[in-house]
Amino acid sequence: MSGPLPRLPLPGEKPSGVWRPGRTQRTPWWRSLRLRGRWRLLPLIVVALLALAAWSGWRASATTVMVVANGLPLEVSTHARSVAGALRAAGLHPDQAVYIYPAPDTPLQPGMTITAATPRPVLLHADGRVLLVDASTTDPAAIARGAGIGLGPQDMVQVIRALGPTRRELGQEPALLGMPPLPREIVVRRPQTLVINEDGQRVSLQTGEPTLGEALSRAGYVLYEGDRIEPPLWTPLEGLLEVRIERGRPVTVLADDRRIEARTHVDTVGALLSELHLTPSGLDYTLPGLDAPVEAGLTVTLVRVREETLYETERLPFETVYVPDPELDLDQQRLVQAGQPGELHHELVVRYENDTEVMRRAAAEWVAREPQAHVVAYGTRIVIHSQETPYGKVEYWRTLRVLATSYSPLTAGHKQPGDPGFGIAAAGVEVQRGVVAVDPRVINLGTWMYIPGYGIGRALDTGGAVKGQRIDLGYTDADFFPRYEWIDIYLLTPVPPYDQINWVLPEDR
Repeated sequence: MSGPLPRLPLPGEKPSGVWRPGRTQRTPWWRSLRLRGRWRLLPLIVVALLALAAWSGWRASATTVMVVANGLPLEVSTHARSVAGALRAAGLHPDQAVYIYPAPDTPLQPGMTITAATPRPVLLHADGRVLLVDASTTDPAAIARGAGIGLGPQDMVQVIRALGPTRRELGQEPALLGMPPLPREIVVRRPQTLVINEDGQRVSLQTGEPTLGEALSRAGYVLYEGDRIEPPLWTPLEGLLEVRIERGRPVTVLADDRRIEARTHVDTVGALLSELHLTPSGLDYTLPGLDAPVEAGLTVTLVRVREETLYETERLPFETVYVPDPELDLDQQRLVQAGQPGELHHELVVRYENDTEVMRRAAAEWVAREPQAHVVAYGTRIVIHSQETPYGKVEYWRTLRVLATSYSPLTAGHKQPGDPGFGIAAAGVEVQRGVVAVDPRVINLGTWMYIPGYGIGRALDTGGAVKGQRIDLGYTDADFFPRYEWIDIYLLTPVPPYDQINWVLPEDR
């Protein structure tokens, strides 16, 4: 046999010349139907579509509300027109509900919340028995009567345990706030006689409360922290026959910017403050004292006292010292040493009562720095001068600048003619021209002087208004001439003895 050898497949290789049968294609069932059979299904499809549309429309026309039954929320879609119908759609019977809000005949509104409560079993304690009854009301007294328990006018029916919405449920659904608690356990309390012994006065009380505190509160008793009550307020009333109340004495304490109204059984002010944790300390004191007896209506004042130490500095003035200097002319001065004030330190103890300063006292004082005197040298060298005047040549030893005024007997004061001393100068002479009133600290009485425009005068008078470097020129009433001017006057020789000379003139003018 001629020609190329046939190629054999390698291991794992599919032979290329192997015959493969083709896939058989299935025809869909609807294509296998004859054309006439397909058209027979069309009415069924239309009916199905119409039914689906009707169902969707019916569902869309329903009203969706939220029904909260006994705290359990349930969303309900209904075609009912009232709250009662919505409750029936939720599986509840409106006639058996204990509580319905809104009212059963209220028209439905989309998104409305309906709150309802259905009867629940209630555990009833009465006359030593425990009963399980069905309750169709929230009134505990009505539940007890429905169970055949007779109730008198003084009997009380209290709810021990009740079913109500929790805070979480109220936060999620605010409509639950109007739902009343549903009693789950109630107790019938029969009244008993309780004797109240208040400070020796005995009063009988009919009560059905479970504890002493509730019985006293219901009876209108106002109790204070300082009152003594035996037995304690939490004591159950079962078998309790008598209670003792010892009233504390009412007192008022003023302390630490507070007004404390209290009642107490202690006997002294000190014990009262200890009872109120207001014990005085340090310098504190009380009004009245700590040993004073405590009586009803007493007012006690606690005064808080503290003392502080302060330091103050006082300025010590320096003095001016004058020293003579023969090298200086009369009425000339020079500074020898400038004055410096000193310092005086004070240590003070300040007492405060209730933060108000009431006293200061000196504890110590010391001179921290001595004052330094102000030293001034004054001239003592006198030089004699001369001057020509309308009255001739005069010699003088001192010149003074003064304010010159004038006076006469009638202008000298309040004295009138005929009064003792009217018109008489201090030296005993009559006031007239030539009599000059001076300040003896400046010009010695008896000194002669030349006054320009006035003439020769002599210091023979004084006056209350004549102070310092001022003179008052005397006149008679007939020749009085008013004057007011600053002028230079000249003190005439002879020079007085040195011990009679006013070397340093006063500064007041």
